[in-house]
Amino acid sequence: MSLLASSILLAGTSGVAQAQDRGQAAATYQVKLTAQPLSEALRALSRQTGLEIVFRPELVRGRNARAVSGKFSAQNALDRLLLNSGLIVRYANGTAILERAPAQRQPAALVAPASAAATVGASEDNTSEIVVTGTYSASISDALDRKRSANNVVDSIEAVDIASFPSQNLAEALQRLPGVTIERDRGEGLFVKVRGLGANFQVTLLNGQSIAVNENVRDSGQSGRQFRFDTIPAELVAGVDVVKSPSANLEEGAIGGIVNIRTFKPLDLDSGKLVVSAAGSYAEKADRVDPNFSTLASWKNDSETFGALIAATYSKRSTRQDRLTGISWGVDELDLDGDGTGDGEYLHPWSLRPTLEQEDRERYAVNAAVQFAPSDAVNLALEGFYTRLNDYYDELTYSVGFDPETLEAGSAVVKDGVVVGGISQSDSQISRDISDMVHQNWFVGLSGDIRAGGWTFHPKAYITRALSDTAGPITRTRLSGPIGRVRFTMPKAESGAMPTVELLDSNLDQASLLPFRRIEWRPLKSIDKEHAYGLSVDRPVDFGPFVSVDFGAKYRSRSRDYDRRDLKIETLKGQHFDGTYFNQFPYSDFLSDMQGSLPTSWVQPRPDPFWNESDTSAVANPERTRADLRNSYQIDEQITSVYGMANFDSFVGALPFRGNIGMRYAHTRQTSSGHAETGTEALPVSFTSTYDDFLPSANLVVEPVRDVVLRFAAARVITRPSLADLAPRLTLNSSGLIFEANGGNPQLKRFQAWQYDAGVEYYFAPRSALIASVFYKDIGTFVYNQVTDFTVDGNVYALTAPTNGGEAWVKGLELAFQHQFTFLPAPFDGLGLQANYTVTDSQASYNATLKDDLAGIAKHSYNITGFYENGPFEAWLSYSWRGNVLQSVGTNDRLSTNSKAFGSMDGSISLRVTDYAQISLQGINILNAKQLDYVDDNWLGGYTDYGRTVRLSARVSL
Repeated sequence: MSLLASSILLAGTSGVAQAQDRGQAAATYQVKLTAQPLSEALRALSRQTGLEIVFRPELVRGRNARAVSGKFSAQNALDRLLLNSGLIVRYANGTAILERAPAQRQPAALVAPASAAATVGASEDNTSEIVVTGTYSASISDALDRKRSANNVVDSIEAVDIASFPSQNLAEALQRLPGVTIERDRGEGLFVKVRGLGANFQVTLLNGQSIAVNENVRDSGQSGRQFRFDTIPAELVAGVDVVKSPSANLEEGAIGGIVNIRTFKPLDLDSGKLVVSAAGSYAEKADRVDPNFSTLASWKNDSETFGALIAATYSKRSTRQDRLTGISWGVDELDLDGDGTGDGEYLHPWSLRPTLEQEDRERYAVNAAVQFAPSDAVNLALEGFYTRLNDYYDELTYSVGFDPETLEAGSAVVKDGVVVGGISQSDSQISRDISDMVHQNWFVGLSGDIRAGGWTFHPKAYITRALSDTAGPITRTRLSGPIGRVRFTMPKAESGAMPTVELLDSNLDQASLLPFRRIEWRPLKSIDKEHAYGLSVDRPVDFGPFVSVDFGAKYRSRSRDYDRRDLKIETLKGQHFDGTYFNQFPYSDFLSDMQGSLPTSWVQPRPDPFWNESDTSAVANPERTRADLRNSYQIDEQITSVYGMANFDSFVGALPFRGNIGMRYAHTRQTSSGHAETGTEALPVSFTSTYDDFLPSANLVVEPVRDVVLRFAAARVITRPSLADLAPRLTLNSSGLIFEANGGNPQLKRFQAWQYDAGVEYYFAPRSALIASVFYKDIGTFVYNQVTDFTVDGNVYALTAPTNGGEAWVKGLELAFQHQFTFLPAPFDGLGLQANYTVTDSQASYNATLKDDLAGIAKHSYNITGFYENGPFEAWLSYSWRGNVLQSVGTNDRLSTNSKAFGSMDGSISLRVTDYAQISLQGINILNAKQLDYVDDNWLGGYTDYGRTVRLSARVSL
C-alpha cells in the first residue's frame, strides 16, 4: 500500500514547506489535545499547527494518545504525542511521515501507551500491536518497554520471534521475572507463584478473558482454580504479562498477580506469514527422544481490514522420576531400652515409599483467529483455542515402616534428640498404579472496539470449557503384608543422602513374598465450564488532570462437576502368586544418584492377570457406593461485577504524572453440593453462600527526571477459595501402614487483603534498567491446610483439609537489573545480563497457639540470565533459585513439611543459518538438580529426581 493510499492529513503542504523555508520551523502554537485515539489526535494536531502528517492506518490502529496541552512547536508537540508509541517521525519537504521504530528501539508498540486506559493486561486491551524482533535481547527489551509504559506494576515476557518463545514452557519462562517462582511436575513447569503466594492466589487470563481450568485426575490431590501451564504450548503465545497491582477494569480474584497470556492477531503480522518448526527432545532419565512440531500461518487483505490466522502444535514428552515419597514423621513416647517404661517423647519416622514414576505425554493444540477492522472506528476479533494433552502414567512403589511399638531394645539411633532409626517389625505394600488421562481445553471468544461519538465500546463474550478425564480408569494393583524385621535410619535432607533400609528377613524381588491385597479401580472426570459476557465503555474527558473515564459490567457463570468412582476389588485377597504375575523391575539405576542403601528393585505387578482372575462385575453396576458419593461434587459460581475508573495524565509544573483510580464491585454466589461423611455414612448436602466486595484501587506513575519512573499503588483485593476446597468431599487413602485422607470445607471464607506497592525504575541506558520495588499485603482472612485425625469405620486417618485461619501479612522487596554491555569492544559488545532478586517475609496466625510463616512462600528467590548475541549467533544461560518453602502446617511445628531450597539452570545456543532459518540447542536442568523436602531440623521428608533434558530444534520463517 502506498503512502498516498494511506491516511494523509492535509493542512496545506506548500504552506508548511514555505514556512520552513522562511526559517519559521520553530514557530510555537497553542496546542490542546485530550487523551484520545492516536489517529484522531494526529488529525487534531494537524489542524491546530498546520503540519502535514502522513501515516499508514495499521500503524495507529488501536493506539491511544496521551493528552498534550500548552505552547509547543509543531515538531515538539508531535514528539510528545508519540512518546512511548513505538513510532518515529521522518520529515520530507516539511511533511511528517510516521514510521515504525527499528526493532531494537521498539518500545510501547507492545502495549497501550502510558495514557488513558494504559493498563497492561486489561480486558479492553484487545488491539495492542504485537511486535516480534527475532533476538532474545530484543524480546526482553520489548518487555522492559512494556513495563515502562504501563500504569500498573507489571512484568512481561515477550516472544523472541513468531512461534518462538524463550522457553518450551510458559511457566519456565516466567520464573525469570522478579517475584515469580514456579512449581514443577516431572520436571516441567506446572503452576506459577507471584510474590511468594501460591498458584491459587493468581488469576490466569487468555487475551484478557478467563479460561477454564483443567483438574488433576492422576490422584486424589486437586488443583481447584490453579491454571495448568503445561496445557498451553509456548509456540502459540506472543507474550505473557504478570500484573502485580490491579486496576478497577481488571478481573478480581488475585492477591498474588494476574497472569495474562497473549496470542498472535492476524492484522498485527505480515500477510502470507508462514512459520514451521521441528524439534527433538532427549530426556536423560527416560532415555528417549520425543518429537515436537509447530506451524503458524497468517493472512490479511491488501487494505489490511480483514485477516485470519491459524497455528498448530504437536509434541510428545517422556518422563521418568525417581522419588522418595510418603515419608511421614510422628512424635510419641518411646521405650528405647526395652524396660517397659517410656524414655521420653521423641520425633521419629513412620514410613517411606520409594517410587518410580513414568509418564508419556502427547499434546495437540490449535489456535485460530479472525480479525475485522474496516475503519479506525471498528475492530472486531473472533478467536478460538483448543488444546488436548494425553497423559499415560505408570507408577511403581513399595512402602516400609518404622513401628515404635516393636522397636528392639538398644537398636534405636538417636541424633540431636531425634530417633532417626532402629530395628522394628514392618509391613510393606507393593503397588502399581496406571492411569490414562486426557486434558482438553476449549476457548471461543468475541471481543472488539467500536467508536461512536467520542465513546469507545468494548463488547466481549466468551465460552470456555476444560475436561479432565481418565480415558482408561486408574487401576492400582496392590499386594500387602508383613515383611519381618527392618533396620531403618533416616538422614538429613542433604544432597545425595538416602535412607538406610535393610530388610533383615525378606526380599522384595521374591514374587511370592506378599499376599494379594486388592485392585482399586477409579474412573475420574472433571468438567470446568464458564461463560461470560460484558461491556465496557470509555471516552476522553478534559477535567483537571483526568483524561478519560472507563466503565464496565460483566457477568460470569462457572461450574465444576467432579465425578469419581471408587471400587475395591478384593476377590484374590490373601492369595500368593508366582513370577508369571510379575515383571522384572525396568531400571538398574533407580535412585543411583543417592548415597545410601535401600532396596532399589522389587517385583512389578502385571495388572491384567490379576484383573482377569478377579470378579469385576461391580464395574458394570451404575449404583454409586459410599466412597463414590463422598468423592464427587458440584460447584456452581455466579459473579456479577461492575466498575468505574478514571485515568489521569498531566503535569504539576514540569513534573509529569499519570495513572488511574477506580472502584470495582463484585457479587459472588457459590453453591457446593455433594455428600458429607459422618464417619459411618455419606449424607447428601448442599451449601450456598453469597458475598459482596467493594474493591478500590489506585495506580500512580511519576517521572521526576528523565529516565526515572516512580510507582505507587494501593488496592483492596480478594482470592476466592479453591473450587476443590469448597467441596463437601472426602478421599481416603491407605496402604495398610499409612492412613491418609484429603477433604474439603464448604464453609470456607474468601481471602481478603489490602495491598500496597512502591517502586523506582531507572532506565540508565537503551534496553537497560535498574529497578527496586517494595510491596505489602495485609491479609485479613485466609485459608490453610491443617492435618487432624478423622475416624471412618474405626480407622483413624490423618485428614488434610482446608480451614479458615486468622490474620496474615506478606511483605517483600524486589530488585531487578537489565543491561547490554554495548560499550565493550567487539566481540564482547554482544554480552548482556538480566537479573532479579526477591526477599519475602510473612507471618500467619493459624490458631491461638500456632504462628508460623504463611504456607507456600519462599523467603528468598532470584534469577540471573546472561546472554550473548553476535550476528547470527545467540546464546543464553539462566539460573533460577528459590529458598526453603513451608508447604503445610501439621498438628505442631515439628511436623510441618517444607520444601528445601532449589535451583535449576537452563540454557540455549542458536544459529541463524539463513535469513529464514535458525537452529537451536537447549538444555533444561543442566546441573541435574534434585528437589528435597524436610521436616523439623532438616530431616528428610521427600526426594525427587527428574534428570536433564536436551532439545534440538529447527525453525523456518517465510
